[in-house]
Amino acid sequence: MGKVGSKPMATLKHCTLWKADRSPSCRAVMMGLDAMNISITEVDVDIDKAEHRAQDIVAMNPFQTLPIFKDRELILTDSHSINTYLAARYHNCNKLLPRDPGGRAVVDQLLLYNCGVLQPRYRAAADPILYENCRFVLPDQIYEIESSYSDLDGILSGRPWLTGSLMTLADISIAATVSTMNILVPVDKKKFPNLIRWMYTMSEESFYSTANDKGLEEFARRIGKFLNVETSSKICYEFVK
Repeated sequence: MGKVGSKPMATLKHCTLWKADRSPSCRAVMMGLDAMNISITEVDVDIDKAEHRAQDIVAMNPFQTLPIFKDRELILTDSHSINTYLAARYHNCNKLLPRDPGGRAVVDQLLLYNCGVLQPRYRAAADPILYENCRFVLPDQIYEIESSYSDLDGILSGRPWLTGSLMTLADISIAATVSTMNILVPVDKKKFPNLIRWMYTMSEESFYSTANDKGLEEFARRIGKFLNVETSSKICYEFVK
């Protein structure tokens, strides 16, 4: 990750993130860090070499999933919990994670939607291609993903961000997932114009280019190889401002 704004990054030498760039969950944390101008130690884990099953990784996270975040003795293994912890403890700003209970509840609600709906639908489509020699996204999976696009398009009707007038951690987490699903099932600009507009706005954020683009391109190349097609993460966002 790189410097994303005019303010110098706060370096937390006691914090470490184990991650794989192609994972949308890892990229959500990376974008969150850059959006908050926080720098921590990062350790790349090669999933293809089964490094996520190494003894030291399993000791921290028996589920053998990424990301893994450690702050001294505290270990967190869910991207949503990591981002909200970092925002609450180290980021003195009320925008990404509102302090008032109502605003925080709205953000949490969307993070739960990402965790409980979007991410499982992404994995259901991607995992058979990446790990089970499948060569296409099944029709039922396409339907489920497009239903999610419809949900998000409705939420974004008449508002610039998912929670309203300000960008929050919910936008960042969901952007990581949706930008990845978009490679598997492209977002139809005619069906989902609000979602396309939001995706374009997110792609213009500096933290998106520093923390999401590289891993997204890696995922696109891998999916393209398995599907025997040229797949790009570069999306043409056409909309009327």
